[in-house]
Amino acid sequence: MQNENLIVAKQIVEQGFGNADLYVIDQLMSDSLTEHQFGIKGGKEGVKKAILSLSKAFSNHQYELMHSVVKDDMVWVHYRSTGEHTGSFMGLEPTGKKFSIDVIDILRIENGKLVEHWGVPDRFALLMQLGFLQPTNK
Repeated sequence: MQNENLIVAKQIVEQGFGNADLYVIDQLMSDSLTEHQFGIKGGKEGVKKAILSLSKAFSNHQYELMHSVVKDDMVWVHYRSTGEHTGSFMGLEPTGKKFSIDVIDILRIENGKLVEHWGVPDRFALLMQLGFLQPTNK
């Protein structure tokens, strides 16, 4: 069961988010998904909107699994997310700059479907790498 839950988590992140594959999301997310990530509302449909927004904002968007822990119905994953800012993101015009950030996801999986999710992308690092924030300790 533990390996199966990690496979589900990887498919959601790598195919769903990385490739904007909404079919994967439809197959592996519960219709009653509880989403805890700041800024994403509306459960499964809200996640799908977020994925489409990311796919429009970033090209060459990829996720590389760095670490994972599985315990019972919970999966913790640490990904390195990379890409290039080629479309509008959060109202910010494209910069053409590349980025590499850490993303931590915690997923609760029941019967092969994601039922609860906490996502923590390093948005500060993203905005800094894109040139929208300046470091405070130069």
